[in-house]
Amino acid sequence: IEAQRFRNPGVSILKEILKNIKLDEDLIRENNAILTEFLRTFIYKLKEVDELFDLLFSECRYFGSFYSDLRVSTPDEFDINMVFRLPVKDSQFEIVHQPQAPSYVKYYLKHNSIAFERYPKLAKTFFDDGYLIPQKVRQWLQSVVDKALRTYIPPRSCTQVRARQAGPARTIILYKRDGTIIDIDLVPVVECTLFLPRSSLDGRVESEVGNDLDAFLVPKPYSSFGRQRPINEREASRLWRSHFPEPEDDIIHDLGCVKPVIKLLKLLRDKEDWKCLASYYLKTVVMWMVLEIDNEDYWREDKMDKRFLDALQKLDRAVEQKRIT
Repeated sequence: IEAQRFRNPGVSILKEILKNIKLDEDLIRENNAILTEFLRTFIYKLKEVDELFDLLFSECRYFGSFYSDLRVSTPDEFDINMVFRLPVKDSQFEIVHQPQAPSYVKYYLKHNSIAFERYPKLAKTFFDDGYLIPQKVRQWLQSVVDKALRTYIPPRSCTQVRARQAGPARTIILYKRDGTIIDIDLVPVVECTLFLPRSSLDGRVESEVGNDLDAFLVPKPYSSFGRQRPINEREASRLWRSHFPEPEDDIIHDLGCVKPVIKLLKLLRDKEDWKCLASYYLKTVVMWMVLEIDNEDYWREDKMDKRFLDALQKLDRAVEQKRIT
């Protein structure tokens, strides 16, 4: 073992660092049990207090660092996509790509008069000129969650439940009896299939996952920064951020030291207090590295130190060029 350390001390040191962030398995089981019980009972309450929620809600999808095996701290934060499906046929709506903002799209109901006659409350609550408006969806979910919480009885393992707004998510804070808390980000998303035009799709992405992708539309507000072009306020209000969690996970799945490198970036970010660097940005930097060199030998675990330094250089350039999103 000592000889191995001497031959490759950089990798040995990084592995020791990673070994120290091993998550508490008992706490994982406990918090998952609380999460499961909360979602089961709270979704029932949401359906009870709002007829639109009962009509549109499909399922909960579990994403984020915990479920991608990229968590580097206590397993007390969970990202839950609340999947909504509109009661329209695929032929009745279209996803409109926004050339100035490749990561954003618009959801347009083509035959809106038919759908709106059948569901007038749906039209009034969510749409404007046939476009599904992200802010209206965010505000609606916020009001439904707050209404449900007024009469919701928390699981026995918790003393109280509170809520706050955090970006596109409504965050639920569960206060456990031992004094610790669990944060649950409930993100309203619309599930769809996106056919990405070649003009907005990098060839490396297409070769890896194709251009016909399962996606979620997230009501994340558009803001023009870096290389993003400014868009007029009315157009910006219609934009949904497209998110591809499953294709992204496929890119980094079971490939040598890819996930350890992402974890190391997150640990360094936390230690240096780089608050502006969201975990998703760090994951994105490494995903682009994989797309550039999708080679098992390049990503071998005994090359972890070299790949970590490469990732830091990529991150530095991305931040400098404001191209990290």
